[in-house]
Amino acid sequence: MERRSFLAGAGGALASLPLAAAAMAAGEPKAGIGLLRSYVANRDQFPQARLPEVNEILRLRRRPDRSFDPTSIAVEKRDGSQLGYLPPASTGMLAALLDNGFNAYAVTLGGDGHSEVPLQVYLEKAFDRTA
Repeated sequence: MERRSFLAGAGGALASLPLAAAAMAAGEPKAGIGLLRSYVANRDQFPQARLPEVNEILRLRRRPDRSFDPTSIAVEKRDGSQLGYLPPASTGMLAALLDNGFNAYAVTLGGDGHSEVPLQVYLEKAFDRTA
């Protein structure tokens, strides 16, 4: 079952490559590999945080201290204000990657402007500039 989930996620990653190319063409400083589409959950816990703009880059930060969800990943704006969390159903593989030194970020997609904030999650690609 885990392999099926991984393969399904990999298919989604391939489909999102054009989004990464568009972000790079727009002059964004990050280059990444599209990993999954998700949304910001638990927005009601952070009512003070302003909704992000479409195409805004958001930080993803591991929160293993949440005992009821040890694979928690917080979604934050660049100023550090927390918007919510990635939903638990989409954090297992990403949490393992973050725990092993990989970096990830999210880019907001167009949404309804209310509760859910749709995201495209990217795994950062490190370029070796010495080669």
